[in-house]
Amino acid sequence: MHGSLFESRCTRCNQPFPDHSFYESTNLPTCKTCAAPIRPHIVWFGEIPLDMDAIYRELNRATALLVVGTSGSVYPAAGFVNIANQRRIRTIYVGPEEPLNIEAFDEVILSPATEALPSLLP
Repeated sequence: MHGSLFESRCTRCNQPFPDHSFYESTNLPTCKTCAAPIRPHIVWFGEIPLDMDAIYRELNRATALLVVGTSGSVYPAAGFVNIANQRRIRTIYVGPEEPLNIEAFDEVILSPATEALPSLLP
């Protein structure tokens, strides 16, 4: 939903492609297909996260929602737990600190993910 720093995408075609280049100048490359500027394949604040339709489809299919290490304050991701609750999906939070939306979770495990997840996942 947030993209990848190791991909870029065309500002017109919107097609991501692998890109490990480091751009230091203001003379940025252009798309090989349409010549429009390229940009990092990441979501900046204020932009709509990527693949939201797919995320909502998966929430419709889910039987549990495991949320790992979030502040619980950045939307729309912080609202996924509320959607899960409306659908009566079990919700679990794992992280070292309480998220702001802690009351929305069925189960809260205050622990680093590296310690908690191995016991939760088969």
